[in-house]
Amino acid sequence: MRRYILPLIIATLFVNMDGAIACTSAIVSGKATPDGRPIMWKHRDTSSENNKLLYFTGGAYAYTGMVSTGKTENSSVWMGMNSAGFAIMNTVSYNINPDGNEEGTYGEGSIMARALAECATLEDFEKLLDELTHPTGLAANYGVIDAQGGAAYYETGDYQWIKIDVNDRSVAPLGYIVKTNYSANGNMETGQGYARYLTASDIFYRAAMENALTPEMILQRAERSLVNGFTGDDLVSMATEAGKVRMVHFKDNIARKTTTSSAIFKGVKPGEDPMATLMWTVCGWPLATVAYPVWMNSGNLLPSLLTAPEGENSAICDAGLAAKKAAMPIIRGHGQDYININMISNRNNTGYLQWIMPLEEKIIDITTEHVSGWKSTAPSVKELQELYNTIDNLIINSYSLNGIPLK
Repeated sequence: MRRYILPLIIATLFVNMDGAIACTSAIVSGKATPDGRPIMWKHRDTSSENNKLLYFTGGAYAYTGMVSTGKTENSSVWMGMNSAGFAIMNTVSYNINPDGNEEGTYGEGSIMARALAECATLEDFEKLLDELTHPTGLAANYGVIDAQGGAAYYETGDYQWIKIDVNDRSVAPLGYIVKTNYSANGNMETGQGYARYLTASDIFYRAAMENALTPEMILQRAERSLVNGFTGDDLVSMATEAGKVRMVHFKDNIARKTTTSSAIFKGVKPGEDPMATLMWTVCGWPLATVAYPVWMNSGNLLPSLLTAPEGENSAICDAGLAAKKAAMPIIRGHGQDYININMISNRNNTGYLQWIMPLEEKIIDITTEHVSGWKSTAPSVKELQELYNTIDNLIINSYSLNGIPLK
């Protein structure tokens, strides 16, 4: 198995239409965050709209992961963390395999489920990759952080994987790397996601200059960004009065029609309790779904709004999908690429984001207060249940007041 550590490649960007799978991601080294803890973000795009969070046991490590409701929910995970403080996510890479994907044994989500059950460190994940048979059938940029301070991307194709170490200043001079749907060592003309890469890169660069590379920054600036990286246009600026229909083209933004969920993992420093790793979870369409803090715990406890029994949908995801349907009412032809921006943001301050964001700020404040009391240790099941109850009530009341009941 050949392995390489490549420097960050600043490449010519080619205009390319985004596919249905259009994830945006970033990893930030603990060397670049204000509190010294690494951060990893995945913004998931897929045709599988119904997402939920599940808790898994039975492997070497217990883990929680974002899944697509349905037949693969117990075998494929699309982002998650485990009891060892290991967290993983991926973006599809459209240019990692020069001759196209070959028939392989593995699915990208099944590899992440296996990694969460088996791995505690980056080295464990590398060993897992080395043991795969070839061709793998994989075409992904896997992102991983661990409780030892490790932070890296793995550009993984049919026959090789390439590590990009985010802790290496020669690779990530500002302490972070952004990835969308192409790999640095692939053919740039066949990659995708360049508009979103430009948008995210600008956001992270500005935050790095401000020493503001934090989960809160990602939630407030990147997670719901409606800026087109090529044109610089922000769809929010096109909004008018509430109650009026203002349809705008909705395609090459980070937050998109196909966005189904997101997670921001805040890791721990070496020596801290791995179970203190925090997963800020957006379990649904982000323009109408608030972020929720989640921890691993001995009681296998998950927020009731984010999870559901086998085959059933999470309440908060269903609410977000109902809101999306109302904001994107055209179902024929290319009309599906348009959104009524006034339902998202408007001059009367009644759009989804105009009450979601203040609600999220309250949740962040409540969480920060609790975390400061827990210091660098994980919360107890009792403490976590109390926090989840508080956040549940806050979310249910806010959504009801804004006409989106959580069933």
